[in-house]
Amino acid sequence: VMHVTAPVEPAAPPAQVCEMVSALSGSGVLLDAPVAASRAVCVERYDATVTAHAQLVDALLDILRDAGTTWRFAALAGYYLDQLTTVRTPPSPRLARTLAELLTSDLLLFRETSVLNLAQLLGVIKRRSKEACPDIAVAQRRRTLSCPEVIQPEADGPVADSKAYTDLCARALAGDADAISAPFVDNPAAGWLAWPTTAKAYIAPPAEAVEAYNRIDSASQAAYDAVRAELFADGKWDAIARLFAVEGAREAENEMFGTTRAQLFTQAFALFGSALLDRAWAAIEALAHDHERVSAQRAASELVGGLLRGSKHWSQAALDAMWARLVPLLDAAFARLRPDTLVFWQSALKYAFARRDPRRFVPVLRVLLYTRAFDPQAEAPFAEAAKLELLRIALGAWDWRVASAVRAAQPRLLDALAHPYKQVRDAAASAMYMLAASEFAVAFPCAADAVDALARAGPLGRDYSCWSGTPRTQALVADMAAQVAAWKAEHVPSNEATSNYARGSKTLLAFFFSGFRYGPRRLALAHAPGLLAQFSELQELHDDDEAARLAAAVLQFLAQVLYTAPAAEDVAARLLALLDSSLWHVVTKSLPLLCTLTFANRFVLARDVRARILDTTALFLEHDQIEVRHAASASLTSLVKCASSRVIADINQRFSAKLGAPLPRRRGGRPARDPGAYARRVLERHAGVLGLSCLVLAFPYTIPEWMPGVLVQLSGCIDDPNPIQSTVQRTFAEFRRTHMDTWHEDRKRFSSEQLEILTDMLVSPCYYA
Repeated sequence: VMHVTAPVEPAAPPAQVCEMVSALSGSGVLLDAPVAASRAVCVERYDATVTAHAQLVDALLDILRDAGTTWRFAALAGYYLDQLTTVRTPPSPRLARTLAELLTSDLLLFRETSVLNLAQLLGVIKRRSKEACPDIAVAQRRRTLSCPEVIQPEADGPVADSKAYTDLCARALAGDADAISAPFVDNPAAGWLAWPTTAKAYIAPPAEAVEAYNRIDSASQAAYDAVRAELFADGKWDAIARLFAVEGAREAENEMFGTTRAQLFTQAFALFGSALLDRAWAAIEALAHDHERVSAQRAASELVGGLLRGSKHWSQAALDAMWARLVPLLDAAFARLRPDTLVFWQSALKYAFARRDPRRFVPVLRVLLYTRAFDPQAEAPFAEAAKLELLRIALGAWDWRVASAVRAAQPRLLDALAHPYKQVRDAAASAMYMLAASEFAVAFPCAADAVDALARAGPLGRDYSCWSGTPRTQALVADMAAQVAAWKAEHVPSNEATSNYARGSKTLLAFFFSGFRYGPRRLALAHAPGLLAQFSELQELHDDDEAARLAAAVLQFLAQVLYTAPAAEDVAARLLALLDSSLWHVVTKSLPLLCTLTFANRFVLARDVRARILDTTALFLEHDQIEVRHAASASLTSLVKCASSRVIADINQRFSAKLGAPLPRRRGGRPARDPGAYARRVLERHAGVLGLSCLVLAFPYTIPEWMPGVLVQLSGCIDDPNPIQSTVQRTFAEFRRTHMDTWHEDRKRFSSEQLEILTDMLVSPCYYA
């Protein structure tokens, strides 16, 4: 089985080969006999391969249909059939009939095998029909149109407004006939940066009831008839609905939307048209109205997702009939969503909307934007959150092409800024961000204009990584920040209930978190740096741990981004400004962010900026609060790892000088003569030990030339009081741990005098036991 593949028809000889044969034939060289013999051999081999392929398919079908076949052999047979079904060979009628019958088998494995193979077989029939029948109806609906015909079809002349296309969806929702009949462009990337000279588009569905696949490849006709007869049989779809709504091998809480099953329904509805919907509708309706069973909602979402995607080439009459049935069903299904069924309908819409023009789904958009409009005053929080989650799927799938339509509906998203329920706030924040970010579309009329605009921006081109948004978006962010600031002035810390300030802050944070986690970052990168101080304060909101965690996550995302040079320097300056805070908690949380930013953008930050960051971090080694000193030590260790040898030498010299003379001894436990001076000397000496410790810990698996001397200096501080002594002990313990395996080689980098001094520090106490 593994050595038999689908036969390949003999390819036509290239034009150059034909010219050479003609030239040789005219020169008197006799080639007819050798060419004919070679061709006969090729045809014979091809016929033998076709015969072997058919025999193999029949043998695999015998295995699959045999009631005594174990599930393992049945699974292998299904896998091989999947590999042998290609567009190069006509599909076998027996194979088609068998797969259609197994679609309602009582065995789950056979149904899964049938779904996978039947979806591929129907796709083969579709492709072969389009290639073999030039006059097929579906081929007449796909066109290659010029840019003005796509962007603004009602405009006269060769030039059109390049951004007019963004308003087509809103105009279609408003009932504009020109927008409804404009060509569909399914490619979501077409026109985002620049419009091509020509684009693949689909003309509006014809009014007359003509099936898209009204011609079938003659070699595939028997397989087509076999599948049609089975799918149109009485009771077939009732059985499909019953069996596909069975829980299966997975637990109910682990059910997932089946993309493979949805693809089967897509192929079936595309190939057999609206007539199949008449047969399947009762089963779809029964599943969708069964709100008690999770598996029934999952099966209904797969059928509806396949139907929406498979109706791409239906006639307008067929689409009108479909929407008349489907819109009330979707409205009823969306009204009774539960946490365990919402994900199925989200997946169904995401599957249906992918790489499709939004104007194909105007009735669905009306349901999402108007019939099921978000109401922040409603007392059903999950229902309102579900509305926003479904709207978010549309925004994610269509982005800039649907932004104007959503704006026209005027969703009351900002009213949920301090909503009492977290689920509603998070959904509203995510929807607000995606709607604001979706307004970004460059949409140059042509590629030449895009190149000219980029060239005028300078040698590096125009920076699209950061975008402050339209005036409406800028006002939205400013309004949210201002409202949160106003609530902060009224805020009274309490452990009994959350305040408007806490809820509004979490919504603002969720807005930016959505940008870093899910959506395009350009909008978040433009506005989040200006709110760094506010986010830093929220980390200290002790009466709301969730807000503190969310603020920390947003700040961490902000520090990890790869910026352009100006943007990186701006964020670095803002983080350095946070270190001027009088709150040591703020400093300890800001130092790691500064370190992360420096490491992520070390190739774009200017040398003087990196030096300033390193010097500022080093200064905090002398901070009065020991927690700040430890945070600065960890950050400086990371900064040293990407520092040059000259910078490392300067750090060594700087902190070695802080050790200086040893601390004065206090005999008999008597206090120092000048306690203040003694404390300052301990603090300075601890800073020196921490600085040298950073150098040692920054190179855990190597011994640079300067390291033996640094270790000798640290060993001289082992008898100092804490926290100096504990820092030295921790440094040598870490050095011993990381160099234990290679110590027999590393010790050669030390002189005999240095080894004698460091022996007690570097040899484990259990060595002499």
